[in-house]
Amino acid sequence: MDGPGFHVDVDKLEEAATGIRESVDGQRNFELRGLCGDTDLYGHAGVHDALMDLCVRWSDGLDTLTDDAGAIADTLARAAVAYRLGDGAAARTFTADPGEEAVTGG
Repeated sequence: MDGPGFHVDVDKLEEAATGIRESVDGQRNFELRGLCGDTDLYGHAGVHDALMDLCVRWSDGLDTLTDDAGAIADTLARAAVAYRLGDGAAARTFTADPGEEAVTGG
């Protein structure tokens, strides 16, 4: 879709929305909290607890990012739909090609 001073590749908007959604879904199905394992693996409860705290905080941060990314994906998808609807509506208003005379020399 083209306009005055811009070009939009609507397929790329849809691909970006899909890619972001796939990334968000992948993160939602993965919890960092489960990476720590048992305290015995570390030989010291303090080391285990520190790693668990890091994983919990990191996972919480990623949840916030994925929420934001999901909103971005939704916005991109809505923009693609709006561009397609606008392009379709504009195409239906033309009964003939307005550039035909310029090409045929008329």
